[in-house]
Amino acid sequence: MAEPTAERLPRPGKPKLFRSIVLIVVMMAVGAALAAVLLALSEEPPRREAATLPPLVEAVIVQAEDVVERFMGYGSAQAIRSANLAAEVAATVVERVDGIRAGSPVAKDQVLIRLDDRQYRHALEQVKALAEAEQAALDELAVEARNLEQLARTAEKELQVAQDEKTRLAGLLERGLAARKEYDFANLAYQRARRVLQGYQREAAKTIPRQARLTASKRSIEAQAALAQLNVHRCEIRAPWTGRIQSLLVDVGDHVSPGLPVLTLIDASRVEIPIQLPGAVYNRVRVGAPCRIESESMAGTLWRGEVARIAPVADEQTRTFAVYVIVDNTNSTQPLVPGRFVRAEVRGPVYPGAILVPRRAYRNGQVFIVEANVAQVRSVTIKRFIEERALVAGDLRSGDRVILSHLDQLADGSPVRVRAALSAASSPPEPSQQSSLDSSP
Repeated sequence: MAEPTAERLPRPGKPKLFRSIVLIVVMMAVGAALAAVLLALSEEPPRREAATLPPLVEAVIVQAEDVVERFMGYGSAQAIRSANLAAEVAATVVERVDGIRAGSPVAKDQVLIRLDDRQYRHALEQVKALAEAEQAALDELAVEARNLEQLARTAEKELQVAQDEKTRLAGLLERGLAARKEYDFANLAYQRARRVLQGYQREAAKTIPRQARLTASKRSIEAQAALAQLNVHRCEIRAPWTGRIQSLLVDVGDHVSPGLPVLTLIDASRVEIPIQLPGAVYNRVRVGAPCRIESESMAGTLWRGEVARIAPVADEQTRTFAVYVIVDNTNSTQPLVPGRFVRAEVRGPVYPGAILVPRRAYRNGQVFIVEANVAQVRSVTIKRFIEERALVAGDLRSGDRVILSHLDQLADGSPVRVRAALSAASSPPEPSQQSSLDSSP
């Protein structure tokens, strides 16, 4: 039996494949042509540009207020009265009275240190004895002068009697009623009485220079006695005023000499703080101005003081001048200790009804305010810089909203959007804060 033979299928030829490729290309070309035609016939939709919004600005509401200018300075408190008590005589320390030591309170005229005064007391007794001797000599001379005075008065009477007798005998002699010898005896008696009187007068006159010499000697001795008494007094070193002992430099047994410091005494009841302020504010600080004082090391503690005096000249190098503030510790529960570094705020002049704006709101003599969401220019002049704000004068009025930001993008009439406006007093500080010591421009 013969095997069946497979049926052979016809193979596609090359012409059929070529026709398929051409058909595809033609279809693609027709599609591209149709797309181009449709694209050419379509209308471009209208373009919308994005709307530009006005800048969003910060603003503050300014209000007229009574402004107090304050000036800030730093300094160290120091005692107004401080004394280095020194010995005034050469002696040995024998006692520190009541065991005084550094920090001890003392009262005025209280004896603090006693020195050995024996040699000075001995010298005082010697000069006192000399003074008594001179006084005795003066008393003796006074008695002698009184005796001579009495003798001279007696001699004057005797001379007067002798003169009368001589005159009487001279008359009788002229009339021949008396002998010459009687007259000669009377004349001799008269001459003798005169010589006696002259002798007493000479002796009395000599007592005058003797008295002057003794008086001068006595005065000199009395001066020596006063010096000796003073040296005895100087052996007790006393407090010249009420205060506290800062340091004690000697102990019992130490020998001191004149001029050698023995202790330092301070009066801390009132302290003084010298602070430096810029020269530009010299005319705005007054004696008696109140001050507020605080220390970083004692947070929460405040002291009150006042300007006691102002330096008459400024420092050429630093362009500052010194102001001296006094703090009274008498009734203070927490006294200000000398040596503490503090910050002092000095009260300056008051500007009633002033308008202050933040410094950054000012540019080229003008500020921008907001009215109905439109920026408007106001011309102003800065009179003072007070801390972070400027005191201005010009077209600005109380209640105006002053713009703080985007000033370089604004012009008069520019539309703006405003954030919630704060008051000028509560507006945040500028990025670069400056001290209240800044002076006016």
